[in-house]
Amino acid sequence: MHYLNDMDREEIKLIIQEELKDNPDLSNAHGVELDNCLIEPTLQTYLNSFHDNKEVKLWTVLEETEDGNGYKIVYDPKDNLFGLGMKSNKDELIFIGYYGTFVETLKGM
Repeated sequence: MHYLNDMDREEIKLIIQEELKDNPDLSNAHGVELDNCLIEPTLQTYLNSFHDNKEVKLWTVLEETEDGNGYKIVYDPKDNLFGLGMKSNKDELIFIGYYGTFVETLKGM
């Protein structure tokens, strides 16, 4: 899988759509409205909180809040895993960790 081409965006959206199709009544403790929070997959640089804040490129696919200050769901195509991120008080994107599938990550918020 190539990181930057549009096909990757489409592939990521298909993965999410397939999972959501299998979970039509999905909700989580944060009350995320998927129609409002799912975004066009965007490749961004996160600081990996588990590896001395080493930079890692991840696809941001969901933002909990419109202002970008809530949780973010990210996708790592190298490991085919979704996880959580957030913005620090210094406006840096921090990768919190992997949760597995998109649905597992959403439930872990």
